[in-house]
Amino acid sequence: MPRNNMPDSWQPPAPAWQSFWRNQADPLIAGCYGVQASSPGPLDAWAAPALAGSHPLAVERGSFIDGSGVRNHLYIAYWRKSQYDEWWSLEANARWWADPERLSDGVGYWREVITMPFERFETLHSTQCPHGVGVCADGMEGPILEHGYPGSMRDRIPLSDDDDLRNGATVDARLPARISDGGRRIVVTPPERMCVIRSGQDWSDCTPEQKKWYLDKLHPVLLDGMRYLRDNPREAGCYSLRFVDRSDWSWEAMEQSFGLGYATDVHAFEEWAKSHPTHQAIFDGFMDMVDAYGDGLRLRLWHDVTALPDHGCEFEYIGCHSQTGLLGYRRAN
Repeated sequence: MPRNNMPDSWQPPAPAWQSFWRNQADPLIAGCYGVQASSPGPLDAWAAPALAGSHPLAVERGSFIDGSGVRNHLYIAYWRKSQYDEWWSLEANARWWADPERLSDGVGYWREVITMPFERFETLHSTQCPHGVGVCADGMEGPILEHGYPGSMRDRIPLSDDDDLRNGATVDARLPARISDGGRRIVVTPPERMCVIRSGQDWSDCTPEQKKWYLDKLHPVLLDGMRYLRDNPREAGCYSLRFVDRSDWSWEAMEQSFGLGYATDVHAFEEWAKSHPTHQAIFDGFMDMVDAYGDGLRLRLWHDVTALPDHGCEFEYIGCHSQTGLLGYRRAN
């Protein structure tokens, strides 16, 4: 593993683990499928049967209110690429999204699909309980040294040993798009090295005292940081940030959440983590919990980070409002 940024004689402030996969020849695919509606019903009609069975490696649900005040419900699913290609080729899947009826359903649909080559992504967990794409892994390894210092996220991405992972563009650079159906169906191509992060929190296993600590002291400053990234795209280099409450299979809220963010590159998120007061407040709040509960702390934190390749990623928006995901950054026709 690269250690280009690790300080000499580094000792992490708290233990952490990462996921590992034995078979790295067949890349992973992550797909987010969302609906902008008061209820998830319009999306459920397709997603519940389409994502059932043995095709995806893992499936999650969640909901959030975006920066425009619109309620969104989403599914996130993971596959191996060979499995995804087979699944997407089924007539009931790709055809449903392409059907002109989607334009008359009275809601907005979006799907954001990325390819995750193993040399381009990393995971981090504060415990040995896997979350996110880690639930698809062969296991966990650690505790590892490569975390807790500026640049450690990049050090955990294997490609960073030979590539600086810089995009070289700002959020003002317009992204290529295919526009059809009178502008109501738009497919945006994300740039190579765009950074995708899922950063999650799970307090379901905490003691009642720890839950109260987390919800009263740490969760509010986390929300402040997520709002900063969402509402300041040019300053933060962040195209989009959604803060999602995870849901169970009845769409009831779970004691879990995650931020789903897209930035120009990994350096944008690194700069926020290294120097912005909202992230410093999050880090300090977590370390306060570590100091208070030590080895008895049962809060689970985790993230997945991917520097996108130049192919295999597609973001489609059907009848969505103009600030959905990457939609507001598309190149005008």
